Formats: sequence, structure tokens, C-alpha cells
Amino acid sequence: MTRIPDKAAALLGAIFLAACASDGAGTDQEGYEKLYGQFYEHDNPYAEVIAHSEEHFENMNVEGAILSLDDDFTMYEITDEGAEEMVRGIEQVRAALSGVFGSGAWLGANVYKWGLTDNTLVQIEEDFYSTEDGGARSVKSLVVVEYRDGRRWREWRFKPADR
Repeated sequence: MTRIPDKAAALLGAIFLAACASDGAGTDQEGYEKLYGQFYEHDNPYAEVIAHSEEHFENMNVEGAILSLDDDFTMYEITDEGAEEMVRGIEQVRAALSGVFGSGAWLGANVYKWGLTDNTLVQIEEDFYSTEDGGARSVKSLVVVEYRDGRRWREWRFKPADR
């Protein structure tokens, strides 16, 4: 099943938010919340990988943001209809991130990092996007990211069905 490029771009933008938190709980300059749960291992070697990735993302640096990705990086969206591969590989990520950064639609995110243990990060993201009528909408996701060999390898984004 093929998804429209904007959706893939929006989802990819969110993958790099996996680490959009400061070193402590609080809010960023735009007022978005960045919080850590008790199971987030700040001394985990992947915490540094996450921090570097988020720095590049916040500066909208596509090439810097993809440095932390495994060559075979894959992102899946999980919905009530099952799992769907959204992007695979550096080139698809590069194209999607360029779209996200160029669109100006993404406004920011609240990120609630529940845990980072071994090679797995678990968090809730609430991304905010501008709407055509000048308003904003939010999209919440449960995100699980798996790392290997020092790089982000696989990501699953669980999105609740509209109710």
C-alpha cells in the first residue's frame, strides 16, 4: 500500500523527535514539554546518539539528522489495520526530511520519554502541525525505537484510531 508523501514526511519528521528533549524535565523555548520517565538511562551509550540526532533535527539539518541512522533504517506505522512500512533506507529518509523541513507545517512536539534501556527507547510524542485554516492540530504516537551498532535501526509508531 502506498501512502501519500506528506504523511511519510510528517512521520519521518517525528522519528527525529525521538530525542527532542533537554537534559532534564521542562519545556523548550517554544513552550513544548520535554520530560523523562524514571526508566530513562541517562548514562546509556545511546543517549548520546539521541542527543546528537535531536540537535541536528532542531537545526533542520537533514544531513546531520541522518548521521545516526543505520543504512537499513526502517520505520513502521502500526494502526488498527496492522503494520505498514513507511520508509526504508537513507535516501527515503533524506527525501522525507527535506519535505518536512521545507514545508513549515511542523510546529513542535511534546515528548515524554518513558524509558531508554539497553538498545530500546520508548516514548510518547505529541506533534503539532499547522492547518490550512491557520490553526494547529496534534498527532499523538507511542514510539518504540531500536538501536544497533551505535545507530537508529528500526522504529515503530503506534497511532490510535480516530474515535
